[in-house]
Amino acid sequence: MSRSLHDDSFRSVPGQTARGRPDSNAAAREPQARDGKILYSLRQQRYRLNSSQSQLLQELGAFRTVTAASLQNHVYRGDEKRFGQDLRSLKNQDLLTVRPSSRINGGYLSLTKAGRNLTEAHLRTNPEQAIYAGIVNKRGLRHDAAMYDMYRQEAQTIAGSGGTPRRVVLDFELKKHVNFQLSKIQRLSRAEREPRKLEIARAHGLKVVGGRIQFPDVRIEFESRDQEPRTVDLECVTRSYGARAVAAKSAAGFKLYNQDYRGKSAERGQDLVGEVLSL
Repeated sequence: MSRSLHDDSFRSVPGQTARGRPDSNAAAREPQARDGKILYSLRQQRYRLNSSQSQLLQELGAFRTVTAASLQNHVYRGDEKRFGQDLRSLKNQDLLTVRPSSRINGGYLSLTKAGRNLTEAHLRTNPEQAIYAGIVNKRGLRHDAAMYDMYRQEAQTIAGSGGTPRRVVLDFELKKHVNFQLSKIQRLSRAEREPRKLEIARAHGLKVVGGRIQFPDVRIEFESRDQEPRTVDLECVTRSYGARAVAAKSAAGFKLYNQDYRGKSAERGQDLVGEVLSL
């Protein structure tokens, strides 16, 4: 079974902030157990969650949007009844929303602002994990939701080698940090700017291919069997990718997963299909 981001072994110590300082409000916010659920208080609201609901909110928040079917499969091991009960409870508590889809059974799920605030304050096990609310790219819902499926498949490989996932970083977060640094060198001459671009890319564990910094869809930070920090970068390849785009992602060292890529590689005369793993 693959390991998830929901793991009590890296839950922050109660009574401390993310940076380890004593939290003067900890006593007032300390969750309490009741009827097999945990009662959380936040901003004058109370929420009751079981362990599966807590895991669902954590994993959904880390990936912005996930299909109902994927969460039912991975968090609830296919238990449709239990998933349906928990989903109704979370919707009634205004912690998540469902965007219906004619093509995706159960639709697309995302956290509400209240769900994000609760997850950040009480649920996430790694304080460095970004938590998202709402759906931004409505046209790219299917592609965005595939990030979670890629993660789960890769996490199984990591667990099989004795590793433990610690955090996922979406391309949005990587681009934000890199672009901020790139903006500081825009006034330099091209001869000065290019070496600096390479330095910035390397500092973030990225490569420049064809003059452009290549960003993965998802980066997984994990600990190896020997507790060494490691990362793996994943890219979801779709039918819109030409062979050159696939080759650039491959040259950047990304692990490629196939959503609906058809292997059109005539531009370079290469067969890239074997390099793309099926989702």
